[in-house]
Amino acid sequence: MSKSEAKKQEDESSSESLVEKNEPEGEERETWDKKLDFMLSCIGYAVGLGNIWRFPYLCYKNGGGAFLVPYFIFLVLCGIPLFFLELSFGQFGALGPVAIWKVAPLFKGVGYCMMMISFIVCIYYNVIIAYSLHFIFNSFTSVLPWSTCGNVWNTEFCRDKVQNANVTSPPEWTGVKCKAGAGWFDATGMTFVNATNLNDVGYMGKDDWANETEVNGSCITFSTASQEYFSRKVLRLTESIAETGGIQWELVGCLVLAWVIVFVCLFKGVKWSGKIVYFTATFPYVVLFILLIRGAMEEGAAKGIAYYITPNVTKLQEIGVWSDAAIQILYSLGAAWGVLLSYSSLNKFHNNVYRDAISICTINCCTSVLAGFVVFSVLGSLAHQTGREIEDVVDQGAGLAFVAYPAAVANLPAAPVWAFLFFFMLLNLGLDTQFGMIEGVTKGLLDEVSWFRRNRVKFLAGLCVIQFVLAIPMVTESGMYWLNLIDWYSSGFPLMTVAVLEIGCLSWNYGVDRFIYDIECMIGKRLFLWQWWKALWLVITPVCIGFVLTAYVSFYSPVKYNGNGYPSWAEVIGWFSAFTSIIAIPVTAIYQILKHPRAKGTMFERVKELLKSDPDWGPHDPNVEYKYRSNKKVIEMKERGSEPLTSCCAGEQSSSSSSESLEPPSYAAAV
Repeated sequence: MSKSEAKKQEDESSSESLVEKNEPEGEERETWDKKLDFMLSCIGYAVGLGNIWRFPYLCYKNGGGAFLVPYFIFLVLCGIPLFFLELSFGQFGALGPVAIWKVAPLFKGVGYCMMMISFIVCIYYNVIIAYSLHFIFNSFTSVLPWSTCGNVWNTEFCRDKVQNANVTSPPEWTGVKCKAGAGWFDATGMTFVNATNLNDVGYMGKDDWANETEVNGSCITFSTASQEYFSRKVLRLTESIAETGGIQWELVGCLVLAWVIVFVCLFKGVKWSGKIVYFTATFPYVVLFILLIRGAMEEGAAKGIAYYITPNVTKLQEIGVWSDAAIQILYSLGAAWGVLLSYSSLNKFHNNVYRDAISICTINCCTSVLAGFVVFSVLGSLAHQTGREIEDVVDQGAGLAFVAYPAAVANLPAAPVWAFLFFFMLLNLGLDTQFGMIEGVTKGLLDEVSWFRRNRVKFLAGLCVIQFVLAIPMVTESGMYWLNLIDWYSSGFPLMTVAVLEIGCLSWNYGVDRFIYDIECMIGKRLFLWQWWKALWLVITPVCIGFVLTAYVSFYSPVKYNGNGYPSWAEVIGWFSAFTSIIAIPVTAIYQILKHPRAKGTMFERVKELLKSDPDWGPHDPNVEYKYRSNKKVIEMKERGSEPLTSCCAGEQSSSSSSESLEPPSYAAAV
């Protein structure tokens, strides 16, 4: 036997063993029962708390309407292309976020990185769901506890509609004037009055004061009833992350319940969770429209909406605004998390993924804009109520969802009923997204570890318990600092890194022409505006994300909460949460170079080989004939003629003209 024949036989043996590893026999592939199950699951996953909480807050932070400009630019140039690419990739490969990287085994670590990002975010995301449960349970009262001041947790600085008239001013002789939204409190703090003011008013009958005088009292910014309820009753927030405080047992109980709900809804797989989203993905829109109508009727709402839609052009000069917009697109649409790969992998091969991607992205972003109108109508009302400026009326982050919205429902007739409906809506939004992220983690591991596949329920239960334990610091009295810290670091830099590598691998390594051909095989016709998509995937989208990633690192600003910085050790923990996921990329690449069955020869030869697709890469169904697939089992099946093979491009809408356009492009790297 010649050396070439021996090498060929060895390669075929390696390929066959690789196929057996990635596609265990006797295990039926789970699929969606109906097309609508997939659509609503994707909408429910993409339309989550990021739309209701994060998007309005980023508008709030970045000058209102100014944020919409980079947001829609990145939506067109980055968000939709990535979303479409990931849905197409997942549907074609029909594998989870880790196993699907047989398309280029050297990049398999990208799948593990996706899975780790989802795992980390799931930890704190369920804490936010626990907040929703807390508010739901406290809605069963005749008077909502966050609607009035005068409760045991309130301070003298609290102001609601009833108490807003009780605004005191500094003594006239001091010459001090409190800013809008603040009042004078005699027994709080000390104020220094300069000599000029003392002489102007003839303080104590003298007009020759030479030195400033210390006065008992100071101007204190008012807080809203809903703000104090969230920070002082729900969170019992300490002064900093270094002051842990005690455990919030009410939140612990809510967190346990949240994880039980997640487990119950997921342990039967997507056939069960796909039915739950029929309600959880549609109910929020009813509540949002009601809140918008009611919020617009409040005094001051018009000012808030004007702040939302009027761009502060000077803000566009700040790189942070553009960076926030890019990250929000990835965060909101859910691209680069691995969830879309998991969901689309359960589709039928000839599903029109192009139509689905455009529809879901449109619905998602319209929901964000709608939520913005709701939030800013409420912020305008709260600013009018407290006398403060709109940009100063509530805290950052999750506080927007649990301060502005509660204040809105408190003003509705039959407020407890609407409070229950609203927070039940938040619960639904959070669970939909949580379902997706957990599904991404489980699908990735189930494809890789046979024991997990055989013991799926035990594995899922163990995963939920581990994430619950890791979330314990977030339900202490310093919990919001921990939540904000992990949110700041775990989903920004890692997401952009994954996005660049994913689109770079498929466009430059796998080949953008071949990828477009694969999509056309699925939908059965020439991709509409295919040259535009080619330009996006090949150049525009990776360049945009790469630019933002570079700017993110170059203009890095440390995490803050309510304007207060974190100690150095906390920042180290934050970066550790980021690199815990990113480190999987180089580590897995090294492992593949050393251990992959096709990794032979010198280092250069190994890398070159692992940039090629595995021999069995292609449609999951072996009866679908795919030009590039060289799976030995499929070839033998074709030679025996025992199974009818269908054309890869035999979509419902294919025609003679489209068949000509679907001729496979030349591809040298994978075959």
